[in-house]
Amino acid sequence: MQLIVILLATVSILTFLSGLVTFLGAKKGNRARSAWFFIATIFATIWMISISVFLIAEPSWGKLIEHATNWTYISAIFIDIALLGYINWHEKYGKIITCLFIIFGLAISIVFASNPYLLYSKIILTNTGNRLVTNINPFYFVYITFFCILVPTVILSLFRQVLRTESIRKRNSDLVLLVGFAISGTTSLVCNLILPFWTWDFIWLGPIAISTTIIAFYYSILRYRSLTISSIWLKLLSYVVIITSIAIVYMIIFSLIFTAMFRGSAPSIEVIALNFIMIMIFLILMPAINQLIASVRIAITSQHPKSKDKK
Repeated sequence: MQLIVILLATVSILTFLSGLVTFLGAKKGNRARSAWFFIATIFATIWMISISVFLIAEPSWGKLIEHATNWTYISAIFIDIALLGYINWHEKYGKIITCLFIIFGLAISIVFASNPYLLYSKIILTNTGNRLVTNINPFYFVYITFFCILVPTVILSLFRQVLRTESIRKRNSDLVLLVGFAISGTTSLVCNLILPFWTWDFIWLGPIAISTTIIAFYYSILRYRSLTISSIWLKLLSYVVIITSIAIVYMIIFSLIFTAMFRGSAPSIEVIALNFIMIMIFLILMPAINQLIASVRIAITSQHPKSKDKK
């Protein structure tokens, strides 16, 4: 569980910083689209933090547990709506469709906020894992149906753009984003809405899967210039994506090796946190290390004799 929370925290950092850097670095013509993406990353970050709090919550935390649980449901609504705005806002009918989903999303959020127990009847905190008792009623099916319509709408909107555009660069850009969102959207739909009918052991997979959308979004900007971002901000975005992605992979490998070496024992939160801090420090210092190595190589080369002794 400790590793999962660390991974969620890392992905949330990746998500928020990617949205912030994209918004700040976008050129004037792309400011509206970058704003939609930034909004999506804000709600995605709230979603991840809320799930992290729920997973490690203890009875002594009181009302904080309920607030985190409620924000888990509410923030999830607006992630895909904002992504739909990012894709469709520049089109006439895209604006209408996005506004309709905003209205329905707000309506569902207001009803749920007024009575959270419409979606769950009890919060159960145990040593084996926290979970909710799902309240099966018409409102719960309205909530699920909303996502079952919204997620395919985002996917179909991207697919429609792939088919319509005549630009190979634009088509490839939309295709990369389509694959990334299809993976994260489908995973979230299954793990966070369908599987909770039987088990809550996999609700962390949905937030982790968002990293595929972020990486696909970054690649579409870097390779196909889906958004025009100044070189300085694009370089900063590259650092954010690369460093956090390496940290995520490193933490997964470290946990697997630790578990194998110590016969199934999971590393403690202190060990995981220490390793996470150390790998982040190393990655942040990597440019300076590369510069130092280059300087040493130059110094060695300059000391190499260029002429032989003459007799």
